[in-house]
Amino acid sequence: MHPEIFQLGVIHLRSYGLMLSVAFLLGTWLALREARRVQLDEDRLVTVILVTLVAAVLGARALFVLEHIADYRGQWMSVIRIWQGGLTLYGGLVAGTVGGLLTARQVGLPMWVVADALTPSLALGTLIGRVGCFLNGCCYGHPTRLPWGVVFPPDSFASLEFGPVPVHPSQLYFALAGLVLFLILWPLRLRLRDPGLLFWMFIALFAAVRIPLDVTRAYELDATLAEAGAIRLTESQLTGAALLLFALLMILRFQREAKARAGAARA
Repeated sequence: MHPEIFQLGVIHLRSYGLMLSVAFLLGTWLALREARRVQLDEDRLVTVILVTLVAAVLGARALFVLEHIADYRGQWMSVIRIWQGGLTLYGGLVAGTVGGLLTARQVGLPMWVVADALTPSLALGTLIGRVGCFLNGCCYGHPTRLPWGVVFPPDSFASLEFGPVPVHPSQLYFALAGLVLFLILWPLRLRLRDPGLLFWMFIALFAAVRIPLDVTRAYELDATLAEAGAIRLTESQLTGAALLLFALLMILRFQREAKARAGAARA
């Protein structure tokens, strides 16, 4: 855990912010490479990327603050300190998707082609972002006896809650999941011809992986909807299940529309 890389006077380089910056720069480079492959205007795509980034950060922060509203009463300036962590991924995913799609349509780019071009970057971003969570010490897991359990420093969030005991490195589980999704989607982008399918495939796979991995994640008591022994149903898992269902319905819709177009072309 290294929440701060270095400090030079009033300048602080925080690992969480650094990883977000790396994710953005690497994701932008990858998206522009995809834009050239599918013949999208790169200048207009940069506009989409910037709006998507801003919308995603605002959405992720807004949902986190709403989930922890009591912690911010009387100290509202803390809301803007996103470099200290405190982003809810689903809020960023929904807000970024809506903002990006609307911007793509506004600048005259095909929405779902743009979504597919950005999809590998999204998968890579989940990998890098979760490494930032690990370095920051947030999004930690439950105590575990597994040999790869991690003992965080005494002043960390995990140690303050559980004491100096090994906990699941849930951040690294999610980072590994992001890497696997990227390795699946990168070659798949060449095979899926119908616009939008790659994006919704990512959403479906992401949600499907997130649901079981959330079992290892430590959440506040009020985020647990039901509990049976060591098994907990959290708000995040319920959101993931809804997102998975919606993504599957969108995939079926796109496939049906593609078949209809192919039938019309043959006629």
